[in-house]
Amino acid sequence: MGNLKNYLYLRKLNQDLANENNLLLNQLDHYKQIQANNPFMLGDSIPGRKYAYIPGKVINNSVNKQYNFITLNKGRNHGVNPEMAVISTNGVVGVVFAVTGNFSTVISLLNRDFRISAKIKRNDYYGSLSWKGTDHYTAVLSEIPYHVDVQIGDTIVTSGYSTIFPEDILIGVITSFDIEESNFYKIEVKLSVDFKRLVNVNIIRNLLYDEQTSLEEPEIND
Repeated sequence: MGNLKNYLYLRKLNQDLANENNLLLNQLDHYKQIQANNPFMLGDSIPGRKYAYIPGKVINNSVNKQYNFITLNKGRNHGVNPEMAVISTNGVVGVVFAVTGNFSTVISLLNRDFRISAKIKRNDYYGSLSWKGTDHYTAVLSEIPYHVDVQIGDTIVTSGYSTIFPEDILIGVITSFDIEESNFYKIEVKLSVDFKRLVNVNIIRNLLYDEQTSLEEPEIND
């Protein structure tokens, strides 16, 4: 009985921490926007948030296929739509693929079709990151020119060149790199998220998504 009580207590504590983290994320984005609108104003300005964070829980997950998906317990009724970013406290998880009223499926970072714009945090050089399909903790960063200063241990984060992911969300760290014939690096990245232990996530809603995409569509179609 004692073990059961301890388990239930830890489970509730974990959920409370996840809810608290979600609240802090929303508050952080709130104050970032205040500062961006007026860097000299720390008090009550008219806030303009760019992102909102919706807490979710993983109810199904795969890591051993070439095209892995995750199922969450949140859907359209909770404000979730396709093409929303999904992160955990440790970093990038994936992108919402399909939704119903109460559930959603996510294209996991561990999916051969997944691509994300990522950069080396130390020098801001960006490229394309994708999963190599061999294990659940390694991805490959490509399109980084060979003249760039790359070091083992460099932190890889989202570039911000996206309507889906905010800038500087953690992805992983560089574990090795080689120069390919095309004069670009092939960089291996150890992912910061342990997908085999994934439970609580946050779904990110870009509140300015429609405005940005409507502006960029003519450029994309040219």
